[in-house]
Amino acid sequence: MTQNPARESGYDLMRLCAMVAVVATHVLMVYRVPGAPVSAVSLIDMLLHFAVPVFFFVSGALVWGRYKGRGATEYGFFLRRRAITIAAPYVAWSALYLAIASFRGDWVYWVTRTPMLMLTGKAWYHLYFVPVLLLFYLLTPIAAPLVSRWPEVAVAAAFLARLTLVQPVTELAAQIGGPMLVTFTATAVTHLSLMVLGAWFARRRTTVLPILSTWWPALILLGAALLIGKALSAFDAASLRLLARTVIPLGMALIVLGLTGAAFRMRLSSRHAAVSAELAAYSFGVYFIHPVFVLAWSAVVTATGASLLWNSAWFAVLSVSAITAVSLAVSALLCRNRFTAWLIGRDAGKRTQGGATPLSSSCPRTET
Repeated sequence: MTQNPARESGYDLMRLCAMVAVVATHVLMVYRVPGAPVSAVSLIDMLLHFAVPVFFFVSGALVWGRYKGRGATEYGFFLRRRAITIAAPYVAWSALYLAIASFRGDWVYWVTRTPMLMLTGKAWYHLYFVPVLLLFYLLTPIAAPLVSRWPEVAVAAAFLARLTLVQPVTELAAQIGGPMLVTFTATAVTHLSLMVLGAWFARRRTTVLPILSTWWPALILLGAALLIGKALSAFDAASLRLLARTVIPLGMALIVLGLTGAAFRMRLSSRHAAVSAELAAYSFGVYFIHPVFVLAWSAVVTATGASLLWNSAWFAVLSVSAITAVSLAVSALLCRNRFTAWLIGRDAGKRTQGGATPLSSSCPRTET
């Protein structure tokens, strides 16, 4: 197994970190009790929510930061590739989760609302990521040139939109499509800033990467401090109300930039880089698959009367590790077969290439 020179280990490491974090956030859902006081577990759970922002950041860097389309033909090819690698598996996995939801609850509700659930990514709690990403891909011919010409202006505009447009846009969405469209719209406006930030990094990488690689610990610590302060109501005073609106966007952006500096600072051997590339190539599959195993694991723990194990930190770590490992293994198995590789957004017959999909590209294989 050799590393394709088109890949970049920094992005692979970020995918891997986000992949584990997204599994952890969904495993830790068992600890989320409405109205419960802030605890160490809830703070860790909150900080791990950098996972989806990292995925959007990487997508922005690899798509909006590099898009060179010059006309309708190239844009059409770009969209066809994304439809095959992202939309097709999204439809298949949504159908599976809708079937599970129908079996567990009111099937009439789920069946009658299938079109809107598919459109907004509400067939299951994690699928919202994909339709929002597809929306961003549709905007590529507009967004990519803007970021290319005015990277800093684009970043400032995207974060300003996050601060000012969420409420009016979601109110409009509520009138048009109800609660499900509200969630989709809020997610799009919120994560647009991370998509643009990734594109900015791709454009300014030579200049900013030395800074990020040096100051990454401070960036992560400062970002985490802002998020923890927000959770502990440190910014709730009337005099800090304006500042409070910027805390979460700023804190998450700092964490993502810190993780970027840490990932690109690491110097991997060719062997380790190849391993990280192969594992990162399964990230999209793990994202789709892992809720099945979270559901199964929770059912087994409950059925065996072992729910008290959740009170032990070691059991949460074991659960995250086991579910991540099983999801990776299943993704790898699907990827090896040309009839199932598409389910995780891969083409089993092609070699790995950087940036072809939001989380990785084709199925990795030994190159001769």
